[in-house]
Amino acid sequence: MGIEEERIAEFFDAYAAALREFDADATAALWGLPGMIVTDDFAGALESRADMAAGLASSYPLYRMLGLESAVPEIRAVSALTDRITTVRVRWSYLDADDEVIVTTDYEYLLRGDADGLRVYLAVGIDEAEALQRAARTRGVDLDLFG
Repeated sequence: MGIEEERIAEFFDAYAAALREFDADATAALWGLPGMIVTDDFAGALESRADMAAGLASSYPLYRMLGLESAVPEIRAVSALTDRITTVRVRWSYLDADDEVIVTTDYEYLLRGDADGLRVYLAVGIDEAEALQRAARTRGVDLDLFG
C-alpha cells in the first residue's frame, strides 16, 4: 500500500532541481490545487498555479542573499495513508557555491498520486523561520529588508 519510495525520491529530486534554478513555475507545477502551506506563523491556501508560483518566488530574494546554490532533500520518514496519499518528512539542506551547508530545515508534506504524477497538497514548515533567521545572522543578512 502507498506510493513507492523510489517515486517519492524522484519527485523530491525534481523539486530540488526546480529550487536550485529558482524556477517558481516548475516548482508550482509540482503542487496540486489548492495547495496549502502551514507554519507556526502562517496558514494559507493557494488556488492557482500563478499564485503558487508568486508565493514560492517571494522567498527567492532571501535565498539568493544567503548564497543558496543548491537544495538537497533527505527523506526522513514516509507514511502511507492510502494507496495514493502519503505523508513525507523531508530535511532540506541548502548549500552555497562551495557546497557548504547554509541551513537545514524540515518539512512535512502530504503527497497524492494524481493521474499526471505526484503532487504536494500540504506542506508544513516545521522549523524554516528559525533556521533562516540563524543563517541570516551567521551570514550577515538583514532580514528587515524582507519585511
